[in-house]
Amino acid sequence: MWFIIDDQMADDRRIRRLPLATVGLWVKLCVIHSKGISMQAKDPAAYPGYFDKLDLKDAGGTPKQLQQLVDSGLMEEHDGGWRPVYAEGICREPRVLTEEQREARRKAGSKGGRRKAANQKAKQTSGDLPENSQANGEQNSNETGSKPSSKLLEDSQAKTWHKTDTDTDTDNPSPTPPAGKPKQPATPESGFDHFAEAYPGSVGAKGRKTEAEARALYAAIAGNPVELTRLQTALRRYKHAVNDGQIRTGHIPRLNTWLRDQWETWAPEPITPTRQHKHTWNCEHVHQLMDPHEDEYDHTGSLREGNPSEWWKACQACADELNNQETSKEKQ
Repeated sequence: MWFIIDDQMADDRRIRRLPLATVGLWVKLCVIHSKGISMQAKDPAAYPGYFDKLDLKDAGGTPKQLQQLVDSGLMEEHDGGWRPVYAEGICREPRVLTEEQREARRKAGSKGGRRKAANQKAKQTSGDLPENSQANGEQNSNETGSKPSSKLLEDSQAKTWHKTDTDTDTDNPSPTPPAGKPKQPATPESGFDHFAEAYPGSVGAKGRKTEAEARALYAAIAGNPVELTRLQTALRRYKHAVNDGQIRTGHIPRLNTWLRDQWETWAPEPITPTRQHKHTWNCEHVHQLMDPHEDEYDHTGSLREGNPSEWWKACQACADELNNQETSKEKQ
């Protein structure tokens, strides 16, 4: 995937009003985001679709510079992070190829490679003909007095050209090799293998205690899609820190130790879902609506004895109505 900057970008008023350092940060963040989207196309858990404060720090930027980009309309907030805004005349939105498009490109490249190889072979054969034809012509002339070498050369070239035309004929291309095996669905084992390959430290020999423990820890985390996303983000941040020299190579723990003790320190804070309020006869929302009409209802009765008062019934009916209204809004 390519992040493409328009050649008119420098003349855009939004860019001209920004400091040069902020423009450089914008380019770097756009490249990080574009790479993440490319990774996301292969593994949806590899990138959440936005960058966060730690990514901003890794890119060498400051919150003030990021705010300048947001105010200029070049960045926008998204799910607690930020992502680029692809503006006309400044840059183009990266295009993610589908699996069918990737397969078509692979086939086109394979077909072009076969044609190129056939052409090269034909050229090599043509280059060797004069010497071989002359030798064969001299031998035949000496032995039988038949065709001269010039005639043999013409015959050989004619055969070669015929063969070349046949191999490179666009109307009758060579048969396409059978398609490979269909892509296997992702499994916890394959997910761990990809994760372990991306980890910058040691994993341990396959089947040994450290590797088995790392595999079990990964499976326990990956069972929860939300936690798996946090784990992928933590690995991405940790690799940034290692590549930037913030963590020395000798201080990188084995994968099982990192999964057991350290990964959550690199992961974003979990998002706690907001608990939906359920209205009851005695909640503040019902009181705001019903208290002005309290004197209109009889308070005689006992809920404990199974004979609630008219006031309680009216408040409970109001609570049920509020709950039904909010449920209807969610369905819409």
